[in-house]
Amino acid sequence: MTREHSLFFRFALFFAGAGIIVLAFFLTNGGRELNSTGAFTWISIGVMYLVLSVPFFFSAINTANFTGKIPSLALVWTGIFFYIIASVVLLLLLVCFHKITFNMTVIIQAVLLFIFAINVYFAYFASSHVGNVAAEEAAKQQYLNQIKPKAQTLQLLANKLPSEFKNAQKTLTQSIEQIKSIYPVDRNAGRDLELKILQSLNRLLEICNMQGAIPVGLEGEAEKLLMLVKKRKLLRS
Repeated sequence: MTREHSLFFRFALFFAGAGIIVLAFFLTNGGRELNSTGAFTWISIGVMYLVLSVPFFFSAINTANFTGKIPSLALVWTGIFFYIIASVVLLLLLVCFHKITFNMTVIIQAVLLFIFAINVYFAYFASSHVGNVAAEEAAKQQYLNQIKPKAQTLQLLANKLPSEFKNAQKTLTQSIEQIKSIYPVDRNAGRDLELKILQSLNRLLEICNMQGAIPVGLEGEAEKLLMLVKKRKLLRS
């Protein structure tokens, strides 16, 4: 089912349910003028139906969440059932048992609707915000998640370098130590430098893994890596 078909089907269901409520209204009242209690009863039924329809129009609510603290779709359904059950009980107390006043019923109903609105906010909008923040954080760490493991591998290879590459070994060790303290930043310049650092690490890993004589370019690439790491460390979030 396409998105357009899904939206059409949801609206069709919504208007079908609304039509049933309107039909029930005309059949049970027969054109009689409603008093305040009767009008409030039918308004409450309409609001209950709107509350029940919330998941149809907020289908983007995620059933999972990122932190385990942000409510999900289950919280919306819990709020729906709580609101409908509480509203039905209030109407019974008002219309059938006359245990509660009209004004008190209206106030309690309004409070319940307000609580439900807060429930929907936290379940949908707050979880969407968390999702966006998590996506941004993941984007900021895209290269760092690759840089740090490669730096650790390079450290192991650097420790095995021949004695004639003592200076390169020292430079690599210095770079790798500084990489450990690099943290994500918001600036795009940080990602550009991180990409260059990653490329330099890949080149150094290739050089250190070469069979036989290690190219003289090792020291130059090691210096380049150190320079890039120092530039990246200057950036702060």
